Amino acid sequence: MSSLLWGIEGIGFGGLLLLLLTDRLADVLLVLQLLTAAGMLLAVLWAGGRRRRLWNQPLAMLENLLTEVRDGREPIDALSSVGGKMAPIAGACQQLLRELREEQARCARLQDEIRQRIATRTVALERTIGALRQQASRDALTGLFNRRMLDEYLPEVIGRCKSEGRALCVLMIDVDYFKPLNDTLGHAAGDQMLKSIGQIIRSTIRDTDAAFRCGGDEFVVVLEGCPPEPARALADRITSLANALGKTFRVPNPPTLSIGLATLDEVREPTALALLRRADQVLYEVKAKNHQARGPTRSKQSA
Repeated sequence: MSSLLWGIEGIGFGGLLLLLLTDRLADVLLVLQLLTAAGMLLAVLWAGGRRRRLWNQPLAMLENLLTEVRDGREPIDALSSVGGKMAPIAGACQQLLRELREEQARCARLQDEIRQRIATRTVALERTIGALRQQASRDALTGLFNRRMLDEYLPEVIGRCKSEGRALCVLMIDVDYFKPLNDTLGHAAGDQMLKSIGQIIRSTIRDTDAAFRCGGDEFVVVLEGCPPEPARALADRITSLANALGKTFRVPNPPTLSIGLATLDEVREPTALALLRRADQVLYEVKAKNHQARGPTRSKQSA
């Protein structure tokens, strides 16, 4: 500003000096025109500098505030402090930032809602898959595991007990005189007998044991970590309860149980097939004794 004033004063002094030294009218007019042009140029320059100051200061303030607001160090309302020529632009920026924040909040809510829906559907799907797996691994009538589950479970238990040096017993269970029961009272009575045997087994074994229905009137119980003596006591308990149940059916030959017990130490090869074969062999030895004890009319073929 001071330099501009000095320039104006210099032009004026120079002009007066030229006028004093000029004696012709034409030259005087030329000097006056030059002075007028120089004055107008200085006025334009002074106005431009003033306008730049009016713009530059609020612009710098707006740029600084936008950076602070973007980084979260200042609220959006701080843009209201920008004045001058930049006030309308600051107001527009303020409105745009508010709309942007609202849109971000709306997107965040939508994302949360989507995540919740996905989580809910995932839980429902996992429950459905779990129910299907449960159905696929269970016998529908007795609620015990099925043969397919036995084929998957028994090798794992054998490997675990073999590596840990723990005892393992398998009970092979068969219902004697089951066919005469079906033939006399019908399949509903036979199904009720099988269902009740399943309930007896579930209520008698430990939580760490596993029971399976292998089809028809055959059952298998896997006793992990159970020595032979407690396994025989358990077999006797199941037999006693099932035989008492069989007496409630009014048939000439009430159904009874025969149970074959095999231990992992008895088989040469620690495999599921070898262990089941050994239990099946003992089972038919027990069946033969039970049939013999009931008399000649209760032969093995009638079972």
